[in-house]
Amino acid sequence: MSINEHLWEFPHPMTLKVMGRADAPLEQAVVAILVEHLGETFDPDADIAITPSSKGTYVSVNARVVMEHRDQVSAIYAALNASPHVKVVF
Repeated sequence: MSINEHLWEFPHPMTLKVMGRADAPLEQAVVAILVEHLGETFDPDADIAITPSSKGTYVSVNARVVMEHRDQVSAIYAALNASPHVKVVF
């Protein structure tokens, strides 16, 4: 992911939308990655919402996060995209 830092103001609140199969441990994978990169600023109980697809085959994990710097954004997107449980990250 290429980030034009001059277009971003940090800290930067945003919502990550991560999609994957409903039968995969997607929520656990996303939470583990975000806790690793965001630490105590991320509260899975308050900052995660799960939405199943209309057929129930896929699930969307929406996570409200606050990014502190460009390298953090890049690292989180790289880790999410590297997870075998993640199909798409928005």
